[in-house]
Amino acid sequence: MDMPEITFDDNNNVRVLSTSNMKHTEELEMESKLFVQQIGDFKTKVTDLVATLSKQGERIEKEKLRAIGQRNKVDGEVEDMQRQQIALQGAVAEKRAELERFQLQHQSLEKVEAEQVAMIEKLQNQ
Repeated sequence: MDMPEITFDDNNNVRVLSTSNMKHTEELEMESKLFVQQIGDFKTKVTDLVATLSKQGERIEKEKLRAIGQRNKVDGEVEDMQRQQIALQGAVAEKRAELERFQLQHQSLEKVEAEQVAMIEKLQNQ
């Protein structure tokens, strides 16, 4: 077991370490403080980055929901238009059938009228 070497530095302070070891220790302390400061700066930057990414994520999610809402709205409008088109096609078919019935009824009435006119003429000529 070695006995520590006791020395005095330039300021006449008692030192247990040799001057070279003391300088090395002080350099290590300064480097450690610098490293701790850099780690703190890095942590701050990472925290800022995480906050920024979180805000961007919220914006993206909001826009995504808005886009989904718009797509659903468009899909709903397309479905409404298709239903309306089907309803209008049904109404047109009904009106065509009604027109056909009216045309047949009109032809029938014209035939009856012609028969009645012929009957009246026949009766007048007798």
